[in-house]
Amino acid sequence: MSAQTRALLIAMLGPVLQAFGVAWDLLDHGVFPSAHAEQITLAHILTGPAHLMMATGFAVAVVCIPLALRVAVSPPEDFERPRRASVPARDFFDLPPEAAEAVE
Repeated sequence: MSAQTRALLIAMLGPVLQAFGVAWDLLDHGVFPSAHAEQITLAHILTGPAHLMMATGFAVAVVCIPLALRVAVSPPEDFERPRRASVPARDFFDLPPEAAEAVE
């Protein structure tokens, strides 16, 4: 995956959450209005699930957009997995000379 694709996916996390929150709010108040729809109070705005999802999306965007910019300008070497040093495989029965003498 290229760095630009990674950056785009990271940067879109917040706006996608906000879009789900807006869609939820529009469905809740516009398409399927309930009896308490006319009583929109400050408590409803602060604690409503759709509004909380929009606020979470905004907070995620504040964190993820600078991260996405950093990913976009990073060289490809930064995304490679570190290689472990190759260690020769030892047989279970390969004993050091001191241990071999103790066994005999």
